[in-house]
This record gives sequence, C-alpha cells and structure tokens, in this order.
Amino acid sequence: MKRPLRRSLLLHSIVLVLTLSLILAFACFQIYRTDMVARYQHYAADAVELLARRVDGDDLEACIVSGRKSEQYEQLQRLANDIKETHDLAYLYIVKPLKIDPPENMMDVLSAVTEWEAINEADELTDLGVITDYAYPAETAAEYMARMTTDPTVTFFRNDTDFGDIYTAIRPLFNSRGEPIAVLCGDIEIGDIYRAAHRYALAAGLTALAFSVVALLVLNLWYDRRIVRPIGKLQTAAERFEDKCRRRASLEELTIDDPGIHTGDEIEALGGSVISMVSDVQNYAGALLEKEREILSMKEHVNRMDVLAYRDTLTGAGNKAAYDKTASRLERDIRAGGARFALVMADLNNLKEINDTYGHDKGDVYIIRMYTVLKTVFRKSPIFRIGGDEFVAVAEGEELARCGELVEQARARMRRTAADKKAAPWERVSVALGYAVYADGEDADAVLRRADRNMYEEKKQMHEQERLLRTVQH
Repeated sequence: MKRPLRRSLLLHSIVLVLTLSLILAFACFQIYRTDMVARYQHYAADAVELLARRVDGDDLEACIVSGRKSEQYEQLQRLANDIKETHDLAYLYIVKPLKIDPPENMMDVLSAVTEWEAINEADELTDLGVITDYAYPAETAAEYMARMTTDPTVTFFRNDTDFGDIYTAIRPLFNSRGEPIAVLCGDIEIGDIYRAAHRYALAAGLTALAFSVVALLVLNLWYDRRIVRPIGKLQTAAERFEDKCRRRASLEELTIDDPGIHTGDEIEALGGSVISMVSDVQNYAGALLEKEREILSMKEHVNRMDVLAYRDTLTGAGNKAAYDKTASRLERDIRAGGARFALVMADLNNLKEINDTYGHDKGDVYIIRMYTVLKTVFRKSPIFRIGGDEFVAVAEGEELARCGELVEQARARMRRTAADKKAAPWERVSVALGYAVYADGEDADAVLRRADRNMYEEKKQMHEQERLLRTVQH
C-alpha cells in the first residue's frame, strides 16, 4: 500500500534525523572526552606538583631506609590526605620501584586516604615499607621504573591495574643530592571520564533529536526543501569532521566544513552553532597547547638557569653559590639539632707552576684530574669548587662514618698520580687534604675553618718533605 508522500518523507526524515543525532552525539563524545582527559591530566598534575613541593627528599629517604615515620612524614601524610579529599583523585601515593619483575617489585612509601577510606577500608590500606606481591605486573612496574630519572616533569601513562582502568600522573622525587628516591603518583579513573562523556553525548543527541522532530512536524510542507536537504548538508559536514577525529587529524585540520545552509531559520542557526562550537573548541585546545608549550619552555629555562647558577663550568662540581646554599641548609640542621656532617678541604699544589710553565689549558686539566679523583672516592657526597684550586666535599650519612678512611683513599690515589713519572707534569696531581667533623656548639663556618687548618698543616708538611728531598738530591 502506498503511503502519502508527506508521511513517507516524514518517516524517512525521522530516520535521517536519528542518524544525524547519533553522529553529532559521537562527535560531541569524542571532543568532550578528549577535552576532559586533558583537563583531568592537568588536574592530577597540579595535585602531584602541589604535594611534591612539600616533600623533604632527605627526610623521606631516611624514612624509606629506616622504615620509621618522621614528623615531616606525618605532616606529608596529612597533606596528601587533604589533597586527595579536595581533588577527588582515585589514588594519590608514593612508591619506590625496586625491580621490574614481580613479586616484591614495589615498595609502598605513602598512600593518601580519605576519611571514609580510613574508617571503612582500614584493613586494606598500605603503609610505609610494605613490599607488594603481584599487584604490579612487570610492564606496569617498568613504567614506574622508567620515571626514576632526574627529570622532575610530570608525565602520564595508562595504567590498567587490579584497581581499575586509570591514567597515572607520575613525577620522581629527589634527595638534596638530586638523586631520585621514589615516585609520586596521582591516578584518575578513566571510567569516570567515559561515563561523563556518554552522558554529555546522550544529552546532545537527545536535544538534537527533539529539536529536529518538532521542526519536522511544524514544517512538514517544506520538509524536503527547507529541512531534509539542509540537514543532509550538515550531516555531510559532520561526517567529514567525525572522519578527521577518527584519523586523529592535527589541530589545524580539525575544522568543520561550512555546509552552506541559507534557509534563514533554525536549521541555518544550528549549522552556524555547530561550526562556531567546533571553532571555539579548536581555539580553546590551541590556547591550552600554547600555554603548555609556554610552561614547558619556562621549566626548561629555569632548569638551565639553575645549572648555570650552581655549577662550575670547568669541572661540573658545585660552585661557591651552591656551597653557600648547602652551608645554609647545614646551619638549619644545626639549629634543629639534627646536624651530622664533615667537611673535607682539598687544595692543589703547584697549580701556579703548571699554569706558568705549560699554560692555563694544562692547568685546567690539572684541576679536572684532581676533581675526578675526589669524585671517584666521595661518590655520594656533593663536591664544590669554592676557589681557583680549592674544593670542599660535604660528607653525610654513610660517607660521614667513613670520612677518615675516604680521605686516606684520596691521599693514596693522589700520591700514586704524583709519583707517576711516566705521566705529564699536569697529570701528576699533588693535593693537600684536611677534614673536620661537626661538633656540638660549632657552626658550618667553624667546621670549614678547622678543615682548612688541617689541610694547611698537611700542605706545610708536604712542602717540607719536598724541600728535604731537594736538599738530599743536591
């Protein structure tokens, strides 16, 4: 039986409107999802950076090694709990990667909990020093391990774990020597983003469908000329845009074609709104990318300036400004009653003769060789060049207990190089060493002066020995 043309056009147009609504919903879903992922990533990164700025790397490293929680650790725990509560992150935690393959490939350091979790999931919460079993597969552990670098930038990776499908924002944490000690992570659930995107797409699709049905009922007589054809044009533009989204086209290409609708009614306005919406989204995304590039550029500039400000350009050791910064930190430790350190002074002999006889380039080699020996012996202690031929090593922790032994090792190495007759004069390094261990009641300058006096005592003895040797030879 033949149906009236109007009814046939109406039914077919309804099918077309349904299809168009689905396409618009899918396009909105793609745009919304991409935008929300970027927003949540920045949101998680801000939370991670906020907590990272409050971490005392040396204190946290001590807690990891000893398994005991310090007062600063407890303060950090409370701050992490507050950040998780206010930022609504799925997880906020600090872990120390131990190896790649499970089991026991990850150590829990700190895990933020909300008040509800602390009450209802107390038996499932992790704590400092807990070694995981099989919770982290090898490929996931490898992602954590790869972030244990000296780059403090927050990075992201998709982390499909037993706890859900999540994005992880991750940043390494460092001690005062710039060594990575653990990673700080903030997780967001991908499922929440997808559900929000589905709701947005459903609302957009239903809105478009309702509008189109009302328009079809009211303008049925002009359906073919004023609605069906314009919507067909809009559908084509949307399909092309959706194809660009599927192909992951660049931001410059992610535009919607003008469908060329000139009906002078809501359909033309709808086409313009879609074009304007896509344009606004493109501009917004472009602005975000530009801001991200500016932030990255600023971080790189700050890092370069930090290197220039605190590194000796010849040897790579810390410079006088870096030492002053470390000395200030030692003073704070002294005032807090937790200072445990020794200062080792090293002063080159015969540098002026090397410069005058063989040139300053050979003198530079002479300085570098001396620094290399110091760095080889004092591997875990920061070394600073505080003068032309003067260096200071700050021994703490393990190397503080072995400071005298390490100084003797350095002296032995220097004596061997100085006695090597086959080496060039600028390769036979002669150095006077002296050290002093902090004692109660002193400040950092007093310890440095004692180390300096001890070094000069050794220098006098070395000069006297050289004078006696020359006398015997003559």
